[in-house]
Amino acid sequence: MQDFDKVFFKLAFNNKIPSKQHLKNLILQSSDFFTFLDFKRPSDYMTNQDFLKGYLIYFVPVSLAKIYSIMKEFFWHSSMFHKKHLKIIDIGCGPSPSVVSFFKLWQNRIIFSDNIQYIGVELEEKAIELGEKIIQALKPQDLSIEYRFLKTDASDLKTYIKLKELNPDIMIFSNSIGEILDNKGITDEDFINFINYFSFNNEKFTLVLIEPGTKKSASRLQMLRDKLIKELDFYSYSPCLNNLPCPALQAKNWCYEERKWSAPSYLSFLGAKGLQVNYLKFSYIILTKDGINIKDTFEADEIVIKNTSHLLNEKGKSKLWGCWDGRLVHIERLKRDYVEHDPWLKIKKGTYFSIDRLETLSNNKIRIPPDAKIKILYSPHEDI
Repeated sequence: MQDFDKVFFKLAFNNKIPSKQHLKNLILQSSDFFTFLDFKRPSDYMTNQDFLKGYLIYFVPVSLAKIYSIMKEFFWHSSMFHKKHLKIIDIGCGPSPSVVSFFKLWQNRIIFSDNIQYIGVELEEKAIELGEKIIQALKPQDLSIEYRFLKTDASDLKTYIKLKELNPDIMIFSNSIGEILDNKGITDEDFINFINYFSFNNEKFTLVLIEPGTKKSASRLQMLRDKLIKELDFYSYSPCLNNLPCPALQAKNWCYEERKWSAPSYLSFLGAKGLQVNYLKFSYIILTKDGINIKDTFEADEIVIKNTSHLLNEKGKSKLWGCWDGRLVHIERLKRDYVEHDPWLKIKKGTYFSIDRLETLSNNKIRIPPDAKIKILYSPHEDI
């Protein structure tokens, strides 16, 4: 998203150049605000000028980069790749309209849509005003865009009834689940009823849920995933490889992504300040009605595993935790079995990989034997 960054910076500061310390303070405020302060957000937080500046220079590019990364892997599927018309509803969009990520997908020839219809649902007037400015500044000249914002409450059932007739292809909740469920008194069952308005008899409907990579947010998202699959007959596209109950929940653990990205140049100094700016940390799920899965995009017929951890070094071996066959399994490889340019050592958090042979040590522990073939199928750790 590098070429978009100057738009966000100009909206925040016009032509003034703030000090690095001022930038850091603004960024920390907005980051903490949306990651940890679920129950403390005042209803008028968008009127706080300092918060808005931090939001525009940090949270907007971060949020759009997450959506870009997630939708990039979704549109690799052959059933989506050549979709000519897209209808998108973005719930609780704030001043980060997700359609901007689709502009980037289109420019990079990841999608080939002729026309995009977009509705951003947002209650705060200031957020809508900024969202409109961002779309106007960044929309590609040669792409047909129809967009509007609906100023309404995302926790009100009437909102979803109004939007039902659009029959959307994609509905996105990016960092809005927490606000809807925590602050508004909406239950999981209420939320499922909202979604049912769009998924019922719409076999091409896709639901995208993105939340912070904290234990609380990720665990809630995984619980919601299981309920949506069970009650509304959704299928998991990614990050899950199947529709079985989330094994991370059963293990009292949580699953989150940590993806490399190219941060805006004005954030580069934060690394020296002890802040991580090279990776996006978040949790997400993509659910569809037509049964497609990211595994469909792989050529391999071997065992396919999603790595959910970093590669951990121990004496004489290294290990990771992988999601496989509805289980969270401990996978290890002995260092004496390493080979030159061993793909095992290139497996990062979030990587999908295959192995053609394995040795079972226990119900949730396996070892990769010396002569096993390891193949990396997809790694999201490409610069965004």
